[in-house]
Amino acid sequence: MYNYIQDYLQKGNYPFHMPGHKRNPMFFPQGLFALDITEIAGMDVLHNPKGIIRDFQEVIADFYGAHESFLLVNGSSAGVVAAINAVTDKDTPVYAARNGHSSMYHALALAGAAPVYLLPETTPDGLSGGIVPESLDNIAKGAVVFVVSPTYEGFVSDIKEIAARVHSQGGVLIVDEAHGAHFKFHDAFPVSALDMGADIVVQSFHKTLPALGQMAVLHVKGAGIDTARLRFFLRTVQTTSPSYMMMGQLDYMLKMLWKRPEIFETYVKRLKELRRALSPSSVQAISLVGRETVGSHGIFDIDASKLLFRINMYQDASEISLMLSEIYHVELEMARCFHMLAMTSVADTDDGFQRLWGSIGALNIRLESQLDVVATAAKASKLAYAHDVVMTPADVLRHKSEQIPWENAPGRIAAEVVAAYPPGVAVVAPGERIPDGLPKLMEFVRVVV
Repeated sequence: MYNYIQDYLQKGNYPFHMPGHKRNPMFFPQGLFALDITEIAGMDVLHNPKGIIRDFQEVIADFYGAHESFLLVNGSSAGVVAAINAVTDKDTPVYAARNGHSSMYHALALAGAAPVYLLPETTPDGLSGGIVPESLDNIAKGAVVFVVSPTYEGFVSDIKEIAARVHSQGGVLIVDEAHGAHFKFHDAFPVSALDMGADIVVQSFHKTLPALGQMAVLHVKGAGIDTARLRFFLRTVQTTSPSYMMMGQLDYMLKMLWKRPEIFETYVKRLKELRRALSPSSVQAISLVGRETVGSHGIFDIDASKLLFRINMYQDASEISLMLSEIYHVELEMARCFHMLAMTSVADTDDGFQRLWGSIGALNIRLESQLDVVATAAKASKLAYAHDVVMTPADVLRHKSEQIPWENAPGRIAAEVVAAYPPGVAVVAPGERIPDGLPKLMEFVRVVV
C-alpha cells in the first residue's frame, strides 16, 4: 500500500478532491507525527472530557453557535449513527431523506426504526436536489426528521422552513451537513443549518476544511436533546483510542483560520475569479453548473466551493476525468455519467486553480467537434428512489442473507445498501426490492434469503 501511494504521489496530480487540506503544508504543524500520543496524564479523555478536549469542544461550539459540540474521530458516519440512535427508538416516527448516506441506513437498522422516506426533488440532469419543506406538512407528532444539506453536489435545502415544520409538531431535526463545515467562515457560502433551526448537525471537517481524514464534529443546538443518551451512542460507535494527531492538527488549523480571516478572503476571491473564468457565455462540451439551479427542484442555495461540471456530449464523464488526470494531472473528486465534481477548499493554491481552469479550457477545445447539447436530455436518468419497500432496515438484520451476482439481483430484496462511492447515497436501501434496469454498481450484492 505504501509503495502504491508513493507511486501515485510521484505523478504530481493536483487534488480537487477530499480531504480539504489538499496536502498543503501550510495547515500542518511541524513534527506532526510527534502529536500521535495517547491518553496520558493531562491529555484528557475523549468520552469523558474534563480538560483540553472539553475546552477545545467548547471553543468549537462557541464559533459555530452550538450549545455543545463533540469531536468525531470516526468521521461523520459515526455522528450520523449516534445522532439518529440518540433520539430514536422502534416507536419513534422517523422521516429520512431518501438520498441519505449509507450511514443513515445503518443507523436506522440499529435503532429498529421503520422510516418514511422523504423523496428529494430530482434535477433535469438526474441529480438529487433539495427536500421541499411542504413534504413535511403532515408529519406525525414528535417525529425525527433527517435531511442531507448540502448534498454531495452542493445543493442546499430550505432548512429554516423545514425546521419550522418539524418543530411545530414537537419533532427533532437532524441535518447531515457533512459537506458544509466551511459555511460559517465566510458569507459567500450558504448559512449553516445550525443557524437555520436544526437541532443536531453533523459536519465533516476533513471534507471541506484543511483537516486530516476522518475528523468531524457533531453539534447540538436543540434544547430537548438528551445529551447523556447521545454521549452513550458516541462512545458506542467511536474508538476509545482517539488520534491526538488528528485532534491536534484540527486545533492548529482552526486557530490559524480564526486568527487570520484573510486566508478565507483570499480563497473566496480566487474562487469567484475561477467560477467566472469557467463560465463562458457560449455552451461548451464541459460546462459549469451555477446559480441557475437555485429556486427550483427544492434547491434553496448552492455551495460555491463545489465545482459541478456537466458533460454536454455523448461521452462518459469518467473518460473525460481520466484525460484530466493522465494528460493534465488534475484529479477530480467524482466523475459519473455526465457530471464531474471538483472540490475546492481554503487550502487550494493559485497554481491549482490555474491548472484546473487551463485543463478544462484545453479539453473544451479538444472536444469542441463532439459537442451535442441534446445529449444531456437524452442521457439524464431520473433517480428511482420510490422502490418497493418490503422490510425495514431493522428487519433485514434479523434475516439470513446470501451474496449473489449483480445480474441475478432484480426482484430480490436488498440486504445491504446498494450505492456508488462516492458519495455513498443509496440507490437501493436495505429491505427494498431491487428493480430491473439499474446500472451495474457492483459485481456481487447481498440479498435476503
